[in-house]
Amino acid sequence: MATIGFLTIGQSPRPDILDSMFGASPAWARQYGALDELNRAEIAALEPAAGEHPLVTRLRSGEEVTVAKERLLPYLHRAADDAVRAGAAFLVVLCTGTFSNLHAPVPILYPDRILVNTVNALLPEGTLGVVMPHPGQYEAMQRKWALPGRRFVGASASPYTGQAELASIAGTLAEEGVDLIVLDCMGFTRAMKRIMAEASGRPVVLANRLVGRLIEELIDAEISSPVTA
Repeated sequence: MATIGFLTIGQSPRPDILDSMFGASPAWARQYGALDELNRAEIAALEPAAGEHPLVTRLRSGEEVTVAKERLLPYLHRAADDAVRAGAAFLVVLCTGTFSNLHAPVPILYPDRILVNTVNALLPEGTLGVVMPHPGQYEAMQRKWALPGRRFVGASASPYTGQAELASIAGTLAEEGVDLIVLDCMGFTRAMKRIMAEASGRPVVLANRLVGRLIEELIDAEISSPVTA
């Protein structure tokens, strides 16, 4: 079958995300990273300045980095071009941020659109808890998740260095009376979802697994998963 190009905003490969999406990295998946060809100095130069939108991602070494979304886009375009040249039938952005300026001659699947529309259908009213990877995203997340009849409660924890904080955050969100929790970053994993669900007693939506299930539907593939959803 044709390959699918998975575009990380950090460095590829990202087995943590692919394993969380599918239980394993499928043979038809090809990974490309916006930062693959950059050295440490070039990556450090992408650190957000005042007024820029921060995105949290991971390098091949496992190190967490924060980059400015506004200056990352040309590198993400390059990764998309590499995937298309390699024959990808469609592309998947491994980030729940909004990338309206990304273009390619093949279809692009944007997790942000899937996540927002699914959650809005599940909880059009009530109280929504949103866990984001960086506190600098709070105002943008408020706008993203705003609905007239729904209250927003936000919290931040890095999916790469903040796992120990998740149970405490889940308890706080439960005390706030949230009806549903969204893990709004592709870096959060199934294990982190279980921590949040058990500590909060609330249903939890995991972005990468939601997208993975949709991709399975699109390609009509049954992908065995050793990890429970």
